[in-house]
Amino acid sequence: MRIRNQMLMNLGSGSAFLFWLSAAMAQSYTCELQPNTDCRNADLRGANLQYAQLYESNFEGANLEKANLQYAFLYNSILQGANLQGANLLAASLSHVDLKRANLKEANLYRANLLGADLEGADLQGANLVKANLKGAVLKGANLTSANLKGANLEDADLQGANLQGANLEGALTDKCKGCP
Repeated sequence: MRIRNQMLMNLGSGSAFLFWLSAAMAQSYTCELQPNTDCRNADLRGANLQYAQLYESNFEGANLEKANLQYAFLYNSILQGANLQGANLLAASLSHVDLKRANLKEANLYRANLLGADLEGADLQGANLVKANLKGAVLKGANLTSANLKGANLEDADLQGANLQGANLEGALTDKCKGCP
C-alpha cells in the first residue's frame, strides 16, 4: 500500500498511474519507489516511472526492461548491472549515476543528462543518445555499436576501448574526449 501511495504522489492520478498500479499489483514490487530507496534486484519490467523522483537510490541488478523512465530524476543513483534494455529514458536526469555493466541495448536516451555518469562496460548497442549530455562520462569498454550519438555532448568523456562500430557521431561535441574518433 505504501508503494501505491508514494507513486500516487509522484505520478498523479492520470492513466499512467493506473497502468503502473495494475503492473505493480501483478508483479508484487518489493521496494519503495521514492528517493533514497533500495530496489536492488527488483523486477520492474515495463513499469511506468515517468517523472519519478528516485535520486540517490540503489537499483543494482534490477530489471527495468522496457520501463518508462521519461523525465525521471535518478541523480547519484546506482544502476550497476541493471537491465534497461528497450527502456525509455527520454530527457531523464542520470547525472553521476553508476551504470557500470548495465544493459541499455536499444534504450531511448534522447536528451538524457548523463553528466559524469559511469557507463564503464555498459551495453549501449543501438541506443538512441541523440543530444544526450555525456560530458565527463566514463564509457571505457562500452559497447556503442550502431548507437546514435548525433549532437551528443562528449566533452571530457572517456571512450577508451569502447566499440564505436557503426555509431553515428555526426555533430557530437568531442572536445578533450579520450578515445573519440
